[in-house]
Amino acid sequence: MIAAVALAATACSSSGGTAGAAPPAAAASGSGSAGGSGSAGASGGASAGASAGPGTDGGSGGQSATSGASAVRVGTGSAQACSSSGLSVTQKDASVGAGQYYSTLVFTNTSATPCTMTGYPGVSYVGADGVQSGNAAARAAGTVTTVTLGPGQTAKATLHDSNGVGGYDPNECRLSPAKGLRIYPPNEKAAMLLPWATEHCAGPTIHALTVGPVERG
Repeated sequence: MIAAVALAATACSSSGGTAGAAPPAAAASGSGSAGGSGSAGASGGASAGASAGPGTDGGSGGQSATSGASAVRVGTGSAQACSSSGLSVTQKDASVGAGQYYSTLVFTNTSATPCTMTGYPGVSYVGADGVQSGNAAARAAGTVTTVTLGPGQTAKATLHDSNGVGGYDPNECRLSPAKGLRIYPPNEKAAMLLPWATEHCAGPTIHALTVGPVERG
């Protein structure tokens, strides 16, 4: 299905993730004929620097409203927040069914020191021109905790979207191609690009894509 490596670049802020409403399906990112609404996801990582401008998918605060998330913060000691440059991200466990697409975003600490992640990643599709396609992911309900990652350790977040047009009206869906996902780790303003050739509903009224809070994984 889909995997990829991190790609740091300067972009909009986002400590929130892309999560929120779920159409005929809860929300998830990427739809492909094999995993979302388009061609299936990618497997394998790739580093590519993506420079995201201050966009709606951004880091510290550019996401949609959260749907019933509760905050529970755990002590983090002296570890610093994980940065985009010290992380890689992949997508795994893609699953399609009943018009829905689910997968897991996996963040790996590639630095030599421990770091922490707290909250929601910012997620949105990007088109071939590198511009955001459709609405950023809304935040799915979940419990926010602080996860400390030692070198090589991982954290995860659940991604959800409609599979293709799903139950939407085709004119409302506006099925469009995407070349990947632009992802901001929680509280980060530098984006990572996860390559993924797929299709998704990019209509302005569609909020199918959602993302959950980061958790140990």
